[in-house]
Amino acid sequence: MNTIPIEDFLNKARIAIKSNQKSITLTIKEAADLQNSLSVVMTVIAGGLYQTIADNTNAAPTKINMDGGRF
Repeated sequence: MNTIPIEDFLNKARIAIKSNQKSITLTIKEAADLQNSLSVVMTVIAGGLYQTIADNTNAAPTKINMDGGRF
């Protein structure tokens, strides 16, 4: 997974914030690379989330016993 475009953007943003710049400019190539990187990362995260949900759905039920104690 190539996260270099994300790291480059974060570095640009950090520098812009520290130097009180009003805007950040990306070339079309930088924007496309950032878009592709974010798409891949989000797809991986979403796939992991769905897998976790599926694993928990198929897991054996947990038995819970409750004891109200004595009143």
